Amino acid sequence: MNIDAARTIADTVLCAGPVLRPYRAAGHRDPSRWQFGVLMPADVAAANESLSATAQTECLVEARDGFRLCVLLRFLQVQRRVVYRWLPERGRFKPVGSLDVDGGPLATCDEAVEHEILFEVDDASLRGGPARHTVRVPGGFDRDEVHDHHGALVGQVVRHRRPLCAMVNVSAQPVPAARPARRLRVWVENRTRAGGDGDEVALTTALVSSHLILSIDGGSFVSMVDPPGWAAEAVESCANVGLWPVLAGPPGRQDTLLATPRILRDHPGDLLDTTVDELLQLRNLAG
Repeated sequence: MNIDAARTIADTVLCAGPVLRPYRAAGHRDPSRWQFGVLMPADVAAANESLSATAQTECLVEARDGFRLCVLLRFLQVQRRVVYRWLPERGRFKPVGSLDVDGGPLATCDEAVEHEILFEVDDASLRGGPARHTVRVPGGFDRDEVHDHHGALVGQVVRHRRPLCAMVNVSAQPVPAARPARRLRVWVENRTRAGGDGDEVALTTALVSSHLILSIDGGSFVSMVDPPGWAAEAVESCANVGLWPVLAGPPGRQDTLLATPRILRDHPGDLLDTTVDELLQLRNLAG
């Protein structure tokens, strides 16, 4: 099952910007930094109607008995990076917004850690009801000393990640149509507990830039953008919330589907050509 093309598109339109633009605590915060595909913990979303803990994509598949479906959930985890300056006269470290190391700044910031969770379901398992997959991402704490070019200790960098928990629910139901077809639903929920420590801490328990790549063996996806006549009514009845599905890969292929929080067209491979310059500019700004 080929998902590389869809992965490349998703990296370009969803992940590359946040990865290249670390939020610097001492600078102006970019309000659009984490705007795509943010799934907050349920307790945080319940307190703010503009936030959501869930996303869902529905699409149509034309498949024979015995098909297999590959589901790839991808998202970014917000990691806190704190920079400390070494104070030799006091024998301790002090947190700072930025530390100059050999003429280059090392800043306290938020970073993005990429995650991929891959699993498979088949026709037999879906006939028995929804297939559920629990996603667990462990927390972490890293500490690295920083030395100048003379080898002298000048500071340290501490990175902290909070554990995440999510649920992916996959179901397939027959739909009335001229050809054998099923409505495929993939539902994602952030089940992490934020703990009520404020919006900034809650962000470290979010699934950011959440999106799905689906690949099918033994069937094909129906275009949700330009469906054939026999499938138009069934496509119209599909409900997509926070994730919109398009055919991925080269034109003519219908075995891979990309569902993202941004609305794209089918086979959006040429987006790569139009965004390369923008990403290079962002890399220069981040550096």
